[in-house]
Amino acid sequence: MNPVLLSEEEIKRLGSFRFLTERPEEGELTSAKQLINPQGLGTFLRDYSGKIGSNDKKALSSMLIKRYAFIAVISLFSFSVFNKKLNVAPENVFLVDGEKNGLWLPGFYLEDQAAQAVSEDREKAREEVAREVFRNHLFPLIEAVKKVSKLSNLITWENVAVYMFWVYEGLIEQEDLQHARERMREDFEWLLDDANAGLFGSYHRNPLARYYTPKQYVAEQASELRIRKTCCFSYKLNDGEGSRCKTCPQTCNVKPQKGVRQ
Repeated sequence: MNPVLLSEEEIKRLGSFRFLTERPEEGELTSAKQLINPQGLGTFLRDYSGKIGSNDKKALSSMLIKRYAFIAVISLFSFSVFNKKLNVAPENVFLVDGEKNGLWLPGFYLEDQAAQAVSEDREKAREEVAREVFRNHLFPLIEAVKKVSKLSNLITWENVAVYMFWVYEGLIEQEDLQHARERMREDFEWLLDDANAGLFGSYHRNPLARYYTPKQYVAEQASELRIRKTCCFSYKLNDGEGSRCKTCPQTCNVKPQKGVRQ
């Protein structure tokens, strides 16, 4: 792979995933290296509880992982669409404090923003991308979350999975991505293969694949949805019920059972 720069158009596209190119003020930055350390993570959750909007450790941790999943979106979108590998090793990534419409929505700043162009051995490069963003980055963060808040890995990995599905099922249909669709389909199929479980951490089964279930028609939403298997605890945020996901199992499967058909 050869070093290259992201184009202005590519930077703009990644910006929609909260990718930042200008270094923010130091007070707005939290290093990924701090977050994958349980002690550093505990300090962060305490300091940011007001901004995230809860005093419940499980809710705080779950919201952090939901927001943090966008580092995987940024990395894999760049690889699948631009054919460029970004450096998302923990020592290169900073979480940037941010807010939009009353929600805590952090961004991501990479100290080294140079990319590597994927050329001949794309399969090897794909393994490197997955290992770096999942096994070497998100896996230790998820393990730190489990130690600090006792939040189940089933919840944290589903928080990541829903955004992976969004990229490879939803964004793939956008007209301006037509040129990359075949590549995206291949990458998505590969991403869900149990043979690649070890690239996500110390697993024998792929932690994303378990959530790739058939969609159901939900009358209240008037659409086909993939109902979550776990609750992400967003209802425990300060605005309560208004924060429930539209695919929440508590509202889609329990309360409105009559509105869901297989």
